[in-house]
Amino acid sequence: MMQPDLQLDLPLGGTMPDAPGGQYSLQLDEQPLPFRLRRSRRASVTLAVDEQGLQVSAPRGMALPQIEQAIREGSRAIFGKLAGKTAGAGKLSLPTRWQDGVRFPYLGCEVVLRLDGGRDRIELCEGRLHLPLPPEAGEKQVKDSVQGWLQAQARQAIEEQLEAGCRRLDMPMPPWRLSFASGTWGGVDPDGRLRLSWRLVHIAPNEISNVACRFLSQLKASTPAPELWADDAAPLPA
Repeated sequence: MMQPDLQLDLPLGGTMPDAPGGQYSLQLDEQPLPFRLRRSRRASVTLAVDEQGLQVSAPRGMALPQIEQAIREGSRAIFGKLAGKTAGAGKLSLPTRWQDGVRFPYLGCEVVLRLDGGRDRIELCEGRLHLPLPPEAGEKQVKDSVQGWLQAQARQAIEEQLEAGCRRLDMPMPPWRLSFASGTWGGVDPDGRLRLSWRLVHIAPNEISNVACRFLSQLKASTPAPELWADDAAPLPA
């Protein structure tokens, strides 16, 4: 008689669950990593990060030490994805309509948007962002102009905080790119490249520094990750 196709939640290396519901914990670089382990018909280990945290899928016949090694090899990307997931940018108070007089956060302060067709360039002056657009400009044109300016400012602000963080952590500047997705502050690619959201420009410099250092610390502490991710086809927003 064939046995039913059960999904088994198993501890890793004998570690007992520290929370109900099949949640386990592995110690990595003196930092606990909660995870869920499931046995499947897959031929290799795959990792995925969702709203509940890290899920590990492994072949039924694979020994637990092999699974543990796969998780350790993927630790850099794991912590990067988890950090980006838990520090999302979704709670910012942003305008629902982009028009003259709206307010929005910029580097932790509130800025008022002004449409000023008499100017020939965008200028920030005394808490007001002046756009060289007439009052009758369309909302899309206004929004695109503001976001283009913000993205340029974000690149500079993030670069400064990354450089400062690297000096504090005594590590070289890693490759990074500006992310245009929404939902998280960023992530760490398996090859060690950082993705940091341009929306970081809305928060204060010290908060940008905290986010940057969180990812830099993971890069410094962990080893490169192999291609283990099960969610590459539908990755978390970054």
